[in-house]
Amino acid sequence: MKKSGWKIILGVAVLVCVICLGRFGWVKYQDYKTEQARKATLKEIASTEFTGENEGKEPEKVPSGVKHGQKINFKKLIKINSDIYAWIYVPGTRIDYPVAQSQESDDHYLKYNFKNEPEFAGCIYTEKANKKDFSDPNTVFYGHNMRNGSMFQNLHKFEDEAFFKKHKEVYVYTPKKTYTYTIFAAYKFDDRHLLKTFNFKNKKKFENYLRNVKNIRDMGSHVRKDQEVTSNDKIITLSTCVGGQPNNRYLVQAVLTDERSTK
Repeated sequence: MKKSGWKIILGVAVLVCVICLGRFGWVKYQDYKTEQARKATLKEIASTEFTGENEGKEPEKVPSGVKHGQKINFKKLIKINSDIYAWIYVPGTRIDYPVAQSQESDDHYLKYNFKNEPEFAGCIYTEKANKKDFSDPNTVFYGHNMRNGSMFQNLHKFEDEAFFKKHKEVYVYTPKKTYTYTIFAAYKFDDRHLLKTFNFKNKKKFENYLRNVKNIRDMGSHVRKDQEVTSNDKIITLSTCVGGQPNNRYLVQAVLTDERSTK
């Protein structure tokens, strides 16, 4: 083959590479724009204004930020999507999202965002098996492990022991109440459906479950030994996927330590 022929082939190859790289960059840019748009909308909905008697002073148990005492516009959220009933915030992470629950399909919000629009990132959600007043022994929140750090990806920060020790709270807001939870465990588990596998309403079985959690010794797992948790308590479980391990889930669990009216 003549040199001119090789040059043509090389030129075509370079052109194909440039086009592929360009398309990859465009996809990443669109992902970035989508995430920024979501953040802007959520920031507009969840204002951080303190009003009334809280103005000028911090309420009790304020986390590192201004979320405790935050006035979330639930009327606006519910107008956007009536399935939204709560908001979850984990200090030290990017987890700061509305929570939805579909009455039609438990896995609906795996692929639908908080506006109830199709989106790969989905929305933080709970299943119908859990009441919306957080009165169940164990309420399970689900969220995707997104590569860009959104949704529940930041739960994996708790794999770091220093981070686990420093960050203890999870806050859940509803139109009527603020729930404060203290994190007592973070660990990798299998993909069993917790609410279908364990009978948390049976106190003996719940106590046995908690005992097993407290005795976890796996690498990367952390348990707060000084935090008391019994079958009389109410806990929440934040669940997300583990990269490259489809049969595993990463769980962060916290016990209810404060409940108060938002009014």
